[in-house]
Amino acid sequence: MKRWLSYLIVMVVFAVCGLGSAAAQKEPRPGTVIVPPTNVERPQDIGRRAHTNFLIFVPAARKQSGKPGLTGASPSGEIPASLSCVYQTWAGLTSGCPIDGTYNAPSGGTKAIAIVDAYDYPTAQSDFDTFSSQFGLPLSTDTCADGQPCFTKVYAAGKPRSNCGWAQEEALDIEWAHAMAPKAQIILVEAASNSNSDLLTAVQKATSLVAQQGGGEVSMSWGSSEYSGESTNDSYFTGSGVTYVASSGDTGGKVIWPSSSPNVVSAGGTTVNRNSSGAFTGETAWSSAGAGPSAYEPVPSYQSGIYTLAQLLNGFRGTPDLSYDANPSSGVSVYDSTSCQGLSGWLVFGGTSVSAPSLSGIFNLSGNFSGNNSIQTNLYQNYDSASSGGTTSPYPNTFYDVTSGTAGTYPATSDWDFATGIGSDRGLTGMTGSTTPSFSLSASPASLSLTAGDSGTSSITVTPSGGYTGSVTLSVTSTLPAGMGITFGTNPVDITGTSAVSSAMTVSTTTSTPAGTYDVTIKGADGSLSSSTVVQVTVSQASSGGGSFTIAASPSSQTVGRNSTANYSVTVTATSGFTGAVNLSVSGVPPQSSGSFSPSSVTLSSTTTSAGSTLTINTGAHTPTKTFILTITGMDSSGTIIQSTTVSLTLQ
Repeated sequence: MKRWLSYLIVMVVFAVCGLGSAAAQKEPRPGTVIVPPTNVERPQDIGRRAHTNFLIFVPAARKQSGKPGLTGASPSGEIPASLSCVYQTWAGLTSGCPIDGTYNAPSGGTKAIAIVDAYDYPTAQSDFDTFSSQFGLPLSTDTCADGQPCFTKVYAAGKPRSNCGWAQEEALDIEWAHAMAPKAQIILVEAASNSNSDLLTAVQKATSLVAQQGGGEVSMSWGSSEYSGESTNDSYFTGSGVTYVASSGDTGGKVIWPSSSPNVVSAGGTTVNRNSSGAFTGETAWSSAGAGPSAYEPVPSYQSGIYTLAQLLNGFRGTPDLSYDANPSSGVSVYDSTSCQGLSGWLVFGGTSVSAPSLSGIFNLSGNFSGNNSIQTNLYQNYDSASSGGTTSPYPNTFYDVTSGTAGTYPATSDWDFATGIGSDRGLTGMTGSTTPSFSLSASPASLSLTAGDSGTSSITVTPSGGYTGSVTLSVTSTLPAGMGITFGTNPVDITGTSAVSSAMTVSTTTSTPAGTYDVTIKGADGSLSSSTVVQVTVSQASSGGGSFTIAASPSSQTVGRNSTANYSVTVTATSGFTGAVNLSVSGVPPQSSGSFSPSSVTLSSTTTSAGSTLTINTGAHTPTKTFILTITGMDSSGTIIQSTTVSLTLQ
């Protein structure tokens, strides 16, 4: 009874407080959501122990009045065929993707998927077979990839004790990896406990087993709040030919590790919506899905290489990468015969613990076993081409752009966002590299700062893929301000092999070019093939009288700790007779920190040719320990003169 009460207490907290803002989410069907105790993280667990990320949904029709227990006699959530249809991962598509048995079970999958979880799940094999029999999937002892049995359970370091909460997690994980990739070998690797050290030992074991099968995926539905030093463990996720996938978490708008690791695919959550007839109508962001920028992990190259995304992330890893059905109210059918707090049999599970194994199965279906962030690279390359009108299929044909709902406070918008990342999957082409000749454009540097009348240069690089050869003609497709001109050193750019080729782009201005920041879009085209990149050009304009000012700051660098204050002395000095007000601003302030000037504006006159201000940076309790570059900018009241300087701030 005491253990059941712990379940009930958490359930009440969820209902009353709206855990992860879930209370604001319109639920697809009525029922009760239960948060298991294994999902609850204590402050002393952070950085030491992991929690699960699943929720249990009890439909209103199944709730036993006055009784805490429930034994489900038949499935009542989404099934393998319905979600394979929603995500278009097999050929047996049916209009409306109904949750019924009118169409064949999904098929496909090769090599291995290792599921890493904590503690022992005694009935894993028999429950796996019950689930498989129900939906027409291969049984545990059937032959799957490379002649191996479809399901195997191994221990990372000796047989652990059992834990019914983690067993529920394991039931969900093995069954839904199998649901998405029925012919892949599913290997359950059980860690001795939910400590990070034991789980990472199990990850090592899983990596070795997957590598022995020629590649595959390692799925991790667990995690913990981010902590200083987490990046030192990212090396566990670098196995050759292995793709690592982790749940983004079930607290809306919060980031957890290892989902935040740049070496891991972060699996977010959506709600699968259906109309009154049960037909699939689309997806919205799930309000309780983990999401947001990491406080510690740097932005990986597969994200920083996309200009608009790099601007949004500001140097930090953004999560999630891709999302999947996770709202418990649109949850999935799972079979677990072992009673846990009165719950057993056929249950409905939600949470991003559904997302990680299911996406692992989809990645397995794609046949991409290169590992080393290959899946992430292809996801973002295909997303970039599709979202910017490039050479691949339109966005909805590769991924589904989730544009409504929120994850915590992060709204779902067009293109990549913190709520669902790229969005959700539609088919398998998003995970594979280009098999048709194509090319992409990039710019270095991606931003230029010029004084009106000056010029600057950026290198535009054309990178071929899929065996492309040909001539790429460069052009500017955006409207330029008066007096700005663009020329290319080499145009067209000839691609004759597999190497990238660059052309120097010169941006020139005149003294009449208006001050401001301009996004210059450069397009490369060869017949029907095209790609684009953006260079941001900031122009400052001297006043008509020729007067201007300079900005200086000291010290040029300093080091502080968290919950500390750093002060910089800023001096504005008139040149050539400038007079007037100069408004001050700062960019590049570290996350969870603030920056302010005192005063925020200084006035220069014929008698006061120099004035000072103090920039104060207040760091937070969780500000990342790294070096930040702060840009201090001054702008005159007309907005025609813009000057800046930089200083550095290191946190330790």
